[in-house]
Amino acid sequence: MKNDEAMLTFINNEMTRVPQTLNNKLTRKEKRFQCRKEFYKIKEFVDDFLEEDSLNRYLLLPGLRGVGKTTIIFQLYEYLIKEKNINQNQILYLSCEKLNEYFEFKILDVIETFLKYHHNSTISSLDTKIFLFIDEAQYDYNWALSGKIMYDDSNNIFMIFTGSPALNLEYNADSARRLLKRNITPLNFEQHLKLKYNYDSGNMSKSLINLIFNGDYDYAVECEKNIQSSIYNINGYDENEWDNYLMYGGFPISLYEKKYQNIVERLNAIMKKIINSDMNNIGNISLDSQVNAIRLLNYIALQQPGEISQNNIANYLDCSPSTIKNILDILEKTHLLFHTEAYGSSSKRLKKSWKYYFATSSLRHSLVSNLGNTMKDPSAYKGILLENLVASNFFNLYHTRNMNFGLFYDDNKKRNVDFIIQQDFNKPIPIEVGIGKKDKKQVKNAIKRYNSDYGIIISNKTSNIEKDDDIFYIPFRTFSFL
Repeated sequence: MKNDEAMLTFINNEMTRVPQTLNNKLTRKEKRFQCRKEFYKIKEFVDDFLEEDSLNRYLLLPGLRGVGKTTIIFQLYEYLIKEKNINQNQILYLSCEKLNEYFEFKILDVIETFLKYHHNSTISSLDTKIFLFIDEAQYDYNWALSGKIMYDDSNNIFMIFTGSPALNLEYNADSARRLLKRNITPLNFEQHLKLKYNYDSGNMSKSLINLIFNGDYDYAVECEKNIQSSIYNINGYDENEWDNYLMYGGFPISLYEKKYQNIVERLNAIMKKIINSDMNNIGNISLDSQVNAIRLLNYIALQQPGEISQNNIANYLDCSPSTIKNILDILEKTHLLFHTEAYGSSSKRLKKSWKYYFATSSLRHSLVSNLGNTMKDPSAYKGILLENLVASNFFNLYHTRNMNFGLFYDDNKKRNVDFIIQQDFNKPIPIEVGIGKKDKKQVKNAIKRYNSDYGIIISNKTSNIEKDDDIFYIPFRTFSFL
């Protein structure tokens, strides 16, 4: 009974607090936050639910800390109150991270308490439409089972669970048949401009996908011209906007912060929170492993892109290779890091070391900024960030567009390209990333070796998308709209 009372007190406090703080959470200096594209799709599901279409009412939004998942939820909360006239007692927002600070809990117990005292009902007897926004759901390992039970027992509950990418690991086939997953990834440059300036880039992203995967050149050129004729007319647009995005972007916190050191500190804080909290939820790792995880990230940040030997890292950190393997595995499950494997047969992919990249170039830059950049050539350092940008854009594309393709590195010893992508059984597409005067010998060589129809060079060699025989040139800024 005491626990019931404590839980009810927590629920009541949150139901009072959240509506009162919505304006502060959704504005900065009296400027309203723009909505991510994911908001509009979820809003469609909300509208369908209110119109008695109860199929898509169990949603999962996994994503890195700081990418804007909670903001999406608060925007939906406001939409329900102000535009749909939903009563506040029909909406419950819960931060499981905050709840975990007070007592041990199960999401299902919290919801049952909410329904009992605020609607005099149980889940199965509920006759009022209810909206549940469950933030940082990974703090309850049984969140998926709770969602399944509520989905099966009532058609009157619309629920969204958010949390770390580890949520992808915590639901079974039964839950998967019921829920819809929408990964919330770091912002590409298109989304950055949308949120900061409310700028609409049209079909630039779609045209780039068609160019890269299908060789559709003309449409991409047309979309790029439209952007170039309008982007500099954006009110308040900074001519250094893209360079700043490369080093500090990808997260909404960078949109309005003018002091770059503050952004660096916030990004480093996000990474430490992931290591100290999310990693432990996934793998229950020791304090020593958490310390080694931070050192490992620093080690990778300071390295030039290339194959990374787990044995070498183990020697550097003075721990076992199995510990390094476990740390890397968990870091990838958080999506803080991801890897590419060598292109080729399954045996080659097993034998060769992997290359690791950060979720955004800004995360890598924030670590380097704290450690002190030891590279003497600014151009070479920028090239490292650009390669990370290209890799992370492909990684995020894979996780948001349901496109089935592989991203690999070329392990050829001479004239190797940076990446190879392959979709289904189509021919591989070699991709070279470079800054400065990048020639086409490497891509030409890869086209011949892999019998590809064309190759791609992503660089600053051209200011526009260009085609030279069987090679497409894409400027970095244009590519970052992918």
